[in-house]
Amino acid sequence: MQWSTLAATAVGTVLGVLATLVADHVRWRRDRSERDRDTLRAAFTEYLTALSTAKDAFSRAETSPERIGKGHVAIAEHGVYAARQQLELVAQRVIFDSAGRATLSVLDFHDAVAAGHATNSPEYVNAWRSARQTRAALIEEMRKVLQRS
Repeated sequence: MQWSTLAATAVGTVLGVLATLVADHVRWRRDRSERDRDTLRAAFTEYLTALSTAKDAFSRAETSPERIGKGHVAIAEHGVYAARQQLELVAQRVIFDSAGRATLSVLDFHDAVAAGHATNSPEYVNAWRSARQTRAALIEEMRKVLQRS
């Protein structure tokens, strides 16, 4: 048997094994990236749902001057803080910071409603608009992160 045949067979085997390992590694990275994106998407959806539920509930709430400044209790009842803590674990800092701004804007909206401002008053409209704009900015940041990952 010739040495060149054995060497070619050995080199071919090594190259085949290396190609398989590289392909497996690429597949593993792609699968991991997809799982990470799914995890982020689920956390984003949970937070946005909780935030929207709280804002919708606040828009239907009755005036209650003693509730002004106590929106953090009401917002916790809708799971916003729990969903935000989950974001802190899985999302980038920019998302967590934007979520904090969105939470604060919904708290400001709560206070405008609790203070008894009419739906056409400047205070109510400004609080509602601010909550909508911070939520839109957060969603844009979330989309960017999902596209990159």
